[in-house]
Amino acid sequence: MNMLQRYLMKQFLPVCFVALLFFIVMLELGDLFANLWKYLSNDVGAKEILRVMWLYIPKCVSYSMPLSVLFASSYTMGNMYARNELTSIFASGYSLFSLIRPLLILGIILSSFMFFFENNVVIHSVSAKNNLNRVLLKQEESLSNTNIVVLSEAGSIVYMADYYENVEKKLYSLMVIIRNSDGVPEYILQSPVASWSGSSWVLEDSVCYSFLELNKVTMSNNNTPIQLTEMPQTFMRNITSVDELSIKEAKSYIEKMKKAGSPFAEQLSNYYKRFSFPLTIFIVLFFSISLGGRFKKNIMLMSLLLSLSIAVAYYVMQMVTMLFAKWEYISPFSGAWLPAIFFIITSILILRNART
Repeated sequence: MNMLQRYLMKQFLPVCFVALLFFIVMLELGDLFANLWKYLSNDVGAKEILRVMWLYIPKCVSYSMPLSVLFASSYTMGNMYARNELTSIFASGYSLFSLIRPLLILGIILSSFMFFFENNVVIHSVSAKNNLNRVLLKQEESLSNTNIVVLSEAGSIVYMADYYENVEKKLYSLMVIIRNSDGVPEYILQSPVASWSGSSWVLEDSVCYSFLELNKVTMSNNNTPIQLTEMPQTFMRNITSVDELSIKEAKSYIEKMKKAGSPFAEQLSNYYKRFSFPLTIFIVLFFSISLGGRFKKNIMLMSLLLSLSIAVAYYVMQMVTMLFAKWEYISPFSGAWLPAIFFIITSILILRNART
């Protein structure tokens, strides 16, 4: 780095660090006050509350880093414009891109760091925080499930039930379709209640429809042509979140959901977002650099407002696309990456018209 680039980094880094601390404190206080009445009603001690806050710090860093970089870069560039320092630099023939090159490299480094930080630190702290919160607040999550459809044995057996009761491990209003290798139904089993015996499902008052003969249906009572051995865990309500799993674990978990025939669009969108979200740091640098010189007065206030406005626009767009992906209006990949692609293109266009 030359002298001008070192000067820019010396202006940027302290502001970024202070902004990071500020946003972390704000997020911690927001989470604390949102749950304070729950802690008080459950007589949770200060030590346990501080432990929850400690476990929340990595996630706060993940949320705060893009905002801190955005604010620090826009404030630094705005200050240099207001003091006419950049006017002198550009008048000497030094280009804007040459000046900001260290910032862009720093953005790439931070984006890469955040990806590994999320995968190795944040997910474990979030999982520990959620588990601790459930214990402290005495929140018991029911694993019973409704309106179940499960594909088993590579799709040759289809389970459909109105309700799964987890404590007694029973399926209610069960229908099982047994298909051959061509996907043609051979048997249809119906039972009002099925109980797990430890190794298989026992059907009560079952009716079996057989389609083995062409154009002929045979009905029999209490006849189960094969053992139904799908584990009860398959029918439980899904409370696992991709946000609490590593990349490798999340990929394996989504594959299991696909195999079981469970809806997986939302989880797959969150999986792809794990790759697109760290790029946010690099994206906001473009915006802040190109827009930082638009203000001559109240630079700190305007930089903060600009940072919050861009962050809100980005997160709202991401929320909308993720909902569209969850409802399967768009693909999970599009739901995770559309905001990043849109903001990258927009920031490049703005940067081309920036003051130089």
